[in-house]
Amino acid sequence: MSNTYWLVNFSLENFNISKKRSFDLLGFSKKDNKLTNKINTNDNVIFYISDIKSFVGSSVVNSKKFFDKKKIWDPEEDDVKFPYRVKLKSTKILPEKKFMSGYDVAPSLSYLKRWAPEDWYLALLGPVHIISHNDYEIISKNIDDSLSSQQKKNQVTKKTRRTKKKK
Repeated sequence: MSNTYWLVNFSLENFNISKKRSFDLLGFSKKDNKLTNKINTNDNVIFYISDIKSFVGSSVVNSKKFFDKKKIWDPEEDDVKFPYRVKLKSTKILPEKKFMSGYDVAPSLSYLKRWAPEDWYLALLGPVHIISHNDYEIISKNIDDSLSSQQKKNQVTKKTRRTKKKK
């Protein structure tokens, strides 16, 4: 069975809560239960933050969907907002300064083609989207490239510090 490619829209608040948890879980609302019944182990996920219109990371689903009433993203609410959950693995999150602006990526995504170019972000207002393999690859490659350039920069900084210490 082939993988499905998901785009999940976070609010900045829920992104930060997930970040504190090291992105171990991804939650879905009851409203999205029918669509997310399709989610499976090894499906790929892209993270998007609607508040700042940026793509910020990716992950891989590491479990079947399950129901859990533990409050994570909504501790002040009476009801559990996102009781349908999956575990995640291999999560890659961009540093905040490297978040990918949707304005840079959106023109190349086929999922957004039916929207006027200036209104691309309206297509991503819903919490969960199934995207094409091609769209996933475009976003994922940009995330990987950004992370690898960050790692190279960190390696150069470490080498420079070592060289200065030796002198």
